[in-house]
Amino acid sequence: MRLNRIGVGAAILAASAFGASAADLPVKYKAPPPDPWSWSGLYGGVNAGYSFGRDTFDQSLAGIPPGREQQASGRVLPTGGVFGGQLGYNWQAGRWVLGLEGDAQWTGQRDPGCGGFECIQNYNAEVGAARVHHELEWFATARARLGLANAGYLLYVTGGGAWAGVRETATLQFDDSVASSTVRNTVAGWAFGGGIEGRLWQNWTVKVEYLHLDFRPTTTTTRIATTGGLLPFDETNTVRSHVTDNIVRVGLNYRLWNTQAFAPLPVDPAANAWRWTGVYGGLNGGYGVGNTSFREFKYFDPAAPPLAGELTHYISSFAPQKVSPQGAIAGGQFGYNWQTGHVVLGVEGDAQWSGQKDTACAMSCFTAGGPIETVSQRFNWLATVRGRLGYADRGYLLFVTAGGAWAEVEETDVFSGAAVYTSTFKQTKGGWVAGGGIEAWLFGNWTGKIEYLHFDLGNINHTFATPDPGFPTMGTQSTVRNDVIRVGVNYKLGGG
Repeated sequence: MRLNRIGVGAAILAASAFGASAADLPVKYKAPPPDPWSWSGLYGGVNAGYSFGRDTFDQSLAGIPPGREQQASGRVLPTGGVFGGQLGYNWQAGRWVLGLEGDAQWTGQRDPGCGGFECIQNYNAEVGAARVHHELEWFATARARLGLANAGYLLYVTGGGAWAGVRETATLQFDDSVASSTVRNTVAGWAFGGGIEGRLWQNWTVKVEYLHLDFRPTTTTTRIATTGGLLPFDETNTVRSHVTDNIVRVGLNYRLWNTQAFAPLPVDPAANAWRWTGVYGGLNGGYGVGNTSFREFKYFDPAAPPLAGELTHYISSFAPQKVSPQGAIAGGQFGYNWQTGHVVLGVEGDAQWSGQKDTACAMSCFTAGGPIETVSQRFNWLATVRGRLGYADRGYLLFVTAGGAWAEVEETDVFSGAAVYTSTFKQTKGGWVAGGGIEAWLFGNWTGKIEYLHFDLGNINHTFATPDPGFPTMGTQSTVRNDVIRVGVNYKLGGG
C-alpha cells in the first residue's frame, strides 16, 4: 500500500514537471488568414449627386420682322440632382486595375432662358420674348476605367460613350399672344472623368466621381403659331443646340462575386499607420462653370413726365437671362487637420487664379440692323476659408466642407443702337461655399484629392450714365453662382 502511494505521488510530480517544461517551450505564431479582398470581380451599386450643365444655342425665326429671318445666340444652364445605378467588372494585376462600367441616371436638370432676339417688358406692359427651355430627363454612359490601387482605395480615370434624353420647349410671346412647341431628342456623345473609390467593409466600397459629358449638336425645326391675342403669329422656329453637362456624384458599390486571378495585395502598413493630424499645404487645378442670372434695365429720364399707360419708369428684361463664365482655375491651399479615431476635423484656406469668362446676348440681339446688347462676365480670382469634417479609413479621407468665399467679378455691359455705350467695372464679392470630396494617402507625406465646390456670391447691381437723352441711365442686376471641380496634392508639413 505504501509503495502504491509513493508511485502515485511520483507520477503526479512527473506530470507537473512535464507541464512546467511544456509551458516554457516557445509557441509558434499563427498569422491570421489573409484578407481575400481585391478589386477584381463583378460589382453593382447606386449613386446620387448634382449636375450643372451649359447648353448653348442659336435660334432662328423666319418673319421677325416680316420677310426677314433673325438669328441670335443664347444659353440655358440646366442644374439639378441626379440619381441612378451602375454595373461593372474589374480585372486587377498587381496595383493596376482595368474595368468596364455602365450606368443609367434619372436627372432633374432644367432651365429656361431668352433666345436673345427680344426679352423685353416695356413700360406700357408690352412684351416681346423668344424663350428656350431645356430639360435633361435622363442620361447613360458605357465607359472603361483605368486605376491604380493603393491600400484600401482605387484612384482612376474613366471615359467612353454617353447618351441623353433632352426635352426642348420654344416659346414666343408678343403681348398677350403666346405659343410654344416641344420636341424630345436622344443625343449621343462622349464622357470623360475620374474619381477615387475606397473600401468600407467586407464587399462594400464608396466612390466620389466627376464626369464631363459632351453631346453632338442637334438642329430642331418646329412651327409656333397662335390665332389668339392682339398679335397673332405663325413662325418657323429653328434651334441649333450644343448640350454639355458636368456631374459630381457619390456612389456605393457591392462586389457581387470575385474571379481573382492574382494573390490579393496586403494592406500597406504605412497606409494603416497614416494619421491626418497636422499642418499641410499644396497645389490644385481644375475647371469652373459659372451660373449668372441677370436682368437688364434702361431707365427713362426721371425728369420727364410719365407716359400714358406707363406701369414702370424703365424697360427691363421680361425674364432672367444667363451668362456662364467657364474656364480653368489653378491655385494653392493651406490647412490643419485633427484626427480622433475615424473622425477628422480641419480648417483650410485657398486662393485661385481663374480664367472663367463668357459673353451673352441681353435684351435685344437683332441681326438685321437692330440693337445688339451684350453682357460679358469673368472671374479673375477666387478664395475660400472653410471647415472640413471627414471620415478616415485605410489611407483615405471622405469629407464635406463649407465656409466663406470671395471672388473678383469683372463685367462689361454693351448697349448699342444708334450709338454704342459701354461700361466695365470690377467688384470683390463675398458669399458662401459648400462641397465635398475624397483625399487619399499616396506615399511619404503626400496625399491627393478630388473636390467639388459650389459658390454663392450674392447679387451685383450696376448702373451707369449715358449721353442718350431717352435713356440717361442703364444697368444690370445679377445673381452670381459658380461650380468648381478640382484635383490637388498636399504635403503634410508636421504634427500628428
